[in-house]
Amino acid sequence: MSARRSAMSLSAAALAIALAAPATAPAQDDPEADTGETDGEATPEAATPATLKRSTDAAPMAVPADFGGSLQVVRAPPGTASAAASSAGGPEIFPDARRVWMSVRDTDPVPIEAARRGGRWLCSGGGCAAQTGDPGQSAIGDQMLRSIKLQTPTLPLPLTVWGRLTEDGQRLLDFDPVLLGRRSYRHVCAYRPVADAPRSPVGAPAAPGAPSPDRVDGCRDGRPEPPPADAGELTLGMQWPKQSEMADFHYLAIVDSCGNARVQPFQRTFTVPVLEVASGGCGRPDGKILRVFPGGGWLRVTAFNLHAPAAGNVVNATYRVTIPPLENLVESNPARLLFPDPLADDLKVDCGPTPIAPRTDAGSTPPPGSARPPGPRAPSPAPPGIRSPPRAAGQVQGGAGAGRRPPTAAQAGPTAQPGAAEQAPQAAAPPAGLPPPRRAPDVDPSRPGPQPLAHGAVVISPAPLRLGNCRIRLTGQAKHRLVAPLALYVSLTRTDQMRGGTPIELLQNGTWIVTPSSAEFPLPPLAEDFDGDARLRLAVYSDPLSPQGKVVLVSDAGRVASSLRSNEPGEPERARRLVGSVAIHSVPLCGEDNFQTLEAAGTCFRAYLTVPAMLATLQVTRAPWVEKPLVTRSVLSAVGVALAIDRYDPVERRAFPIAAQLGGFVQTLGEGRVGLLGYVGVAPTIPILGSGGNTTSFGFLAGLGLEYITNEAGPDEGLKPAAFVSAVVQVGQAAPQVSTSGRASFGTYAGD
Repeated sequence: MSARRSAMSLSAAALAIALAAPATAPAQDDPEADTGETDGEATPEAATPATLKRSTDAAPMAVPADFGGSLQVVRAPPGTASAAASSAGGPEIFPDARRVWMSVRDTDPVPIEAARRGGRWLCSGGGCAAQTGDPGQSAIGDQMLRSIKLQTPTLPLPLTVWGRLTEDGQRLLDFDPVLLGRRSYRHVCAYRPVADAPRSPVGAPAAPGAPSPDRVDGCRDGRPEPPPADAGELTLGMQWPKQSEMADFHYLAIVDSCGNARVQPFQRTFTVPVLEVASGGCGRPDGKILRVFPGGGWLRVTAFNLHAPAAGNVVNATYRVTIPPLENLVESNPARLLFPDPLADDLKVDCGPTPIAPRTDAGSTPPPGSARPPGPRAPSPAPPGIRSPPRAAGQVQGGAGAGRRPPTAAQAGPTAQPGAAEQAPQAAAPPAGLPPPRRAPDVDPSRPGPQPLAHGAVVISPAPLRLGNCRIRLTGQAKHRLVAPLALYVSLTRTDQMRGGTPIELLQNGTWIVTPSSAEFPLPPLAEDFDGDARLRLAVYSDPLSPQGKVVLVSDAGRVASSLRSNEPGEPERARRLVGSVAIHSVPLCGEDNFQTLEAAGTCFRAYLTVPAMLATLQVTRAPWVEKPLVTRSVLSAVGVALAIDRYDPVERRAFPIAAQLGGFVQTLGEGRVGLLGYVGVAPTIPILGSGGNTTSFGFLAGLGLEYITNEAGPDEGLKPAAFVSAVVQVGQAAPQVSTSGRASFGTYAGD
């Protein structure tokens, strides 16, 4: 009995092993295969040996991934991982992958492009099923967008333009970036859609014949263009849904509504650069950069794998993300527009006469090779004797090709002839019946002109400031994009005199509202607290919290963002920032009628009247062996008047120590004699009282001249030559002068 029972036990064990072997073999050959059926929800699978083996080999997940709210989920059936590629094909690696342009960043693009063309990947053998979710807007997908930031070359840190939460939990648009420039992405390499004829990457030579899907050339970027100072780059800050973040995805594909895709490595928090299309539609897709619009839009974000499921049998998952409007046209207090900071030479001060025709500024002309500004191009008549060329086929007036802008030299490509620009006429003749264009007046480059507010110093005569002929101008090419008022604040203070321990403010109202048609701030005539010899400081500040302005400079946006969105208004004075300044030396003794720099100002000759009073004199008349020297020791023995000429530095307020004099005086010689002496001499100009125009000095006066001596007690001595040296005190004040800074000119000064 015992032997029979042992035999029966061994037979049962062998039968159990034989029955269990076919069930476990597929799990050993394909540990990632799925034995369950696909349903609409990601439900937990039954605990079978196959699933236990797959969960042991794959990355363990504490919580199953939930793909609820997704736009589409692609699942792989059992055996897909080991299946070979077939002609039937399967779902694309991400939705519409074969119909969009694709650029791949920060990873190897070859396997992704090969799979997009139909090469070997997880679903290339067929059998993968795409499960469609809600095609409309979903809250889970919209929550992926966390912020929209702006970066320019002048910003040290990115600026948040959207993403600040309100009290109701809604995100608001803080700033509208429509007025900023756009960064160039022409250097980015992208793959063409597979639906087109097989071609090489953009910029690479065409390959002969139809290439195999497994033979893909690497797409390499070109040399990027250096971005200008006002070029802005928008970046979307996104976060993958938390309910599916435990899935082990390898790639991310972001597709816009214009047919452009960007592929990058999968990260749970990631950023995507985009380009805001301010006007027009999508244009021709090229895959270089994703497009967004001021009125809003959407993106599709797909996380996918190529050779292994990410979670269970999920190959990829797609979410629809709504992009909010980047402009606010419905609120009564919309977001303020961002505007690039003025350059150092954009703010200029000018005190010359207003020109008849405006002079073209160096910063207002577009750079060579750039596209012309928008607007219709003025027609130019053909030269006489030359017939216009016939229209090509399809170029019918008013047809599809009408209104297109001809390509520039940079866009013409290799078909453009090198000498085409040289063969063009120099200037088109004005149409018949119209007056000739007004020519700008010739500007003398040797005369001083407008000076930038680049924190330097300039010299000017006081007459233009007294008459109100000075003004500040905002120049530059960016000014033409200013479609909303920009608030600035102007301050003009006197720094050489104080009132209550602070500089004297000479402007009553310094608010300056800048628009494209009004970009000048006239300085009012200065009368009170101003004289001819003064030191002034002209400064321009940004005024981002002004209620009259709707534009904020980029450098101010980060500081005033919280104040603009706060219910309590901020203090406009504390939010101001210095943009440009210049120190003005207003001098009555020399200088042109316009601004000039300190280096160009130099020194000048001045002529003024002075009254010399002789304290003691040693005088020689005729020859020493004929007459004795006349020595007078009495105080104020002679008093006269003279025209003095010296050289004066108006900036340093310092004169050359010796001045030339032409004058005469009356002297008492004693014993009833009186002399009238006319002389040419030299005297010191070191002032002992005051400064600037005050020329009161003490020293010696030496000269040569002719003297007529009369005598009350006897006959007149007549006219005699004379030479003298006197100890004198001179009292004088500067008068009309001759300037030799730059070019000689005469000026007058009617001082107080």
